[in-house]
Amino acid sequence: MAIATTPVTAAPAIAHRVGERLPHRDGNAWTVAPYAAWWTTRPAARLTQAGRPGALILAEHPWRTEVAWQLDGREPYDPDLVLDRIDPTPVAREIMRLVLPRLDDAAATAFGQSPSEADQSRLRHLELVGRAVRARGATTCHMPGSQPNSRVVAWESAGVRYAVTLVGTNPACDLSVSGPVLAVEQVLPLFLPESPARTPRFPMRGMQTRVGRRLAAHLVQFTEVDALDDGGLSFGGSTGPFGYVAPPADPIARVRDTTPVVAELHGVGIDHVIHLAAALAR
Repeated sequence: MAIATTPVTAAPAIAHRVGERLPHRDGNAWTVAPYAAWWTTRPAARLTQAGRPGALILAEHPWRTEVAWQLDGREPYDPDLVLDRIDPTPVAREIMRLVLPRLDDAAATAFGQSPSEADQSRLRHLELVGRAVRARGATTCHMPGSQPNSRVVAWESAGVRYAVTLVGTNPACDLSVSGPVLAVEQVLPLFLPESPARTPRFPMRGMQTRVGRRLAAHLVQFTEVDALDDGGLSFGGSTGPFGYVAPPADPIARVRDTTPVVAELHGVGIDHVIHLAAALAR
């Protein structure tokens, strides 16, 4: 553990409020303790969860919040995430979206697992998702994945089908969402950056299908969107979840709210899916 470089004072209040908003695992809540971050003399805190390797370091500023992840052998000397927000709800959201998947991935790499251990880890993580979804009334189905060393938990809610897949030792999951275009449009932004408070943005030209043009006009308000040669589209930036919308079966068909579409998200944190269980199993 690194030696503190500044006097440790009380943990900032936002750290406690953020910890309350992060999902429990196996009944374990997040605990908060004062900490001296290397990169700042501002009040900071260390957030930990029993049974989970590593920690989060959160520093409070008057108009922004800084977050980093810590692991044995990895003491952060700079924040991994800087947000111009001091509201704990969006801070917790971005931690689940951007920071916890990186922490979990680094921990999985650092503590190399045998094939059997990796399979048990996949089952445990998917059971956490399944338990959260079932608590909201959905019926889940667990099955082997189509890829080697993969597992899937799937369910259906309000006409939308979801499938969460874990492959290998990577704790970030793939999420498939299929259903009416209106419902899929409502789900995808849950995993994307917050819509910017500025004038509307418009997608680049080149969308070959009516469904693609509709979805591109919607998703570009949150993230980058690109047309693909097969008639589908990709979305997402270099950090955080990114995805793909499959080309429609009939490219020239009129688009209604009930038109079926299939979308895939990659790099989604398990904690983020658990946190969104109420929205995904309503």
